[in-house]
Amino acid sequence: LGGLRSALSASLIERDGEIDTALLGLVAREHVLLVGPPGTAKSQLITSLTNGIVEARSFGTLLTKFTTPEELFGPVKLSALKEDRYERAIDGYAPTAHILFIDEVWKASSAILNTLLTLLQERIYDNGGARIDCPLRLAIAASNEWPSAEDGQELGAIFDRFLIRRVVNPVSPQGRIRLLYDDLPDVSSCVNLSTIDQMGDEAAQLPIGESARAILSEILDELSAKGIRPGDRRIRKSVGVARAAARIAETNEVEPIHLECLADVLWAAPEQRDRCIEIVTRLSNPVGAALNELLREVEEISANISDNADRIAAIKKLEQCESKAKGIEAQGNGRAEKVRKYIRNERVRMQAQALGIDPDKAGALIGETL
Repeated sequence: LGGLRSALSASLIERDGEIDTALLGLVAREHVLLVGPPGTAKSQLITSLTNGIVEARSFGTLLTKFTTPEELFGPVKLSALKEDRYERAIDGYAPTAHILFIDEVWKASSAILNTLLTLLQERIYDNGGARIDCPLRLAIAASNEWPSAEDGQELGAIFDRFLIRRVVNPVSPQGRIRLLYDDLPDVSSCVNLSTIDQMGDEAAQLPIGESARAILSEILDELSAKGIRPGDRRIRKSVGVARAAARIAETNEVEPIHLECLADVLWAAPEQRDRCIEIVTRLSNPVGAALNELLREVEEISANISDNADRIAAIKKLEQCESKAKGIEAQGNGRAEKVRKYIRNERVRMQAQALGIDPDKAGALIGETL
């Protein structure tokens, strides 16, 4: 999937995490929920992903409380009605899609969402008297919000069908420069659907290494101690997600680092998400946890500036953070390089503000030199 991932990364600004999540869901054959504000390229990700897969058919829909079954599953066949059969013309609709995009998923009525349950879970659709096997590989739902507490019980079943759930954030100030002025290439065909299917089959056969087994048990124990108890089905399916991560990484078995993706899997309620991310990342990928802590520190530094004196003090703190990231980078960690560059950009922007220079111009200048 390297070529597809690179093409998607070039086409979408600061969406590497979301790209990895979509590819992970595709190989694991598990569905994904993306939650974030409007205009964060959630639908563009689906379009680009489908364009990058040869022979992939997609279907997308925006749900509202007025959405009807015809909009999802196709119109009723008049010819079948004449023969006393109630069938839909499903070609080009959700039952025939390889990749399904459901926008504003919580806006629909519970009746509409319930009609999706069998399609999402079993990959089958009952069309009149015939049960049809659906070719669905991946469904991605998008929303600007989590289900409300009042709707939690009613929407619980459909919410649980999306095994991998990720928050999408707006682009950073540095990314905004690219978003405004860079030419972003369209994604063309990079990989065959059959290749992805083969990867999924191979992933299912990968063994779980002893160290990964021990870390996963430790993760589940610590989550439980903190009151985070995912259901048995979610726990069982999480192993398949870890196998998919290992297959994408082209390893021969699941290692502890491949469990890091379970930070988006092993929680039951949205308020548990941050704690789950901290526990899973710390135990499965200590270096990644250290980088996350650096990023949190940078955010805190940037958020507590009221005057130039604060700004000068913050610049010194950012220099220290940059030095820590550089030390991790020296160990050969590729993500540390990205974190260091991000911190350097923040420092340069802050220095520009202290000198009265347009921060965006300073950010663009430093971006050209990195």
